[in-house]
Amino acid sequence: MLDKLLSMTIDLISHEKMTATQLASKLEISVRTVYRYLDVLSSAGIPVFCRRGNTGGIMIGKEFRLPAMFLTRDELDVTIAALNSPAIKDMNTAESARDKLITMKDRRPAASTQYYNENFVVEDNDAESNAVLTDKINAVIEARRGREILRISYHDYHGKTTTRDIDPYYLVYHDGSWYVNAYCHLRRQMRLFKIARITHMNPTGGLFVPMVKAKTYTFDLKPREGKINIVLKISPDGRYDAEDWLGVENVKLSDDGVNYVASGTVPDDKNTYAKILKFGKDAIVLSPDSLKRTVTKMCEEFLLANK
Repeated sequence: MLDKLLSMTIDLISHEKMTATQLASKLEISVRTVYRYLDVLSSAGIPVFCRRGNTGGIMIGKEFRLPAMFLTRDELDVTIAALNSPAIKDMNTAESARDKLITMKDRRPAASTQYYNENFVVEDNDAESNAVLTDKINAVIEARRGREILRISYHDYHGKTTTRDIDPYYLVYHDGSWYVNAYCHLRRQMRLFKIARITHMNPTGGLFVPMVKAKTYTFDLKPREGKINIVLKISPDGRYDAEDWLGVENVKLSDDGVNYVASGTVPDDKNTYAKILKFGKDAIVLSPDSLKRTVTKMCEEFLLANK
């Protein structure tokens, strides 16, 4: 598996983009295994991008470079030996490169674990579902690149709003939602902040120095099937769950002054249907009709099965 992972990393660095099918063919593995390996690479801190569409593909961020310690001592020996070949025409350049590699080898421990540079990972299949959410994600990415401290306005699950300064470390995609893993200056510890619950985000002008390696996460990079635009009528009891799912900006007080209207673009799959059903009596599907029919049928089948 390690050889395949290294080959995949080098292939992605060497090409502007590749498809899962191309990688599967070259590495002689299945497409499903390609996505599983991408999860491994992303959890190791390699900035893997997976974009859908005709112009999409799998890419590694241009800012990523293999660290010098990536080569093992044996690989350095082979490379150094190759640079001694009399077939090389530019011996001055070869000698310079050889000396640098010898220095790297001398400084490399005989037995040490390989590592990758700290970075962020973005899987943007669901970022397109909400332009505001996309802007927030991009702001986190830019702050992470520049090591900028962000000041955010955060709405927690209980409806309390706080202003916090955070040092962004990672973007985390989990169970259909985006989070930023960051050091919170208010709580003085690493925290996960759901991006849909951040209403304002601006750089403070200050910079942060990354601490010891923070916790990493495994990401689901597998593209989803399709998307639908939904509109739900939400009761006051279901408001905060709707905000968690679709974002604070997309849950508005309805004309009746009591209930809420929630909207957004979501995957057209069983996970979405299950989330709607979890609302129970606190949600009514207003559109599309196809979604209402699907959810109704699922409820009828459930009742029939549990008679």
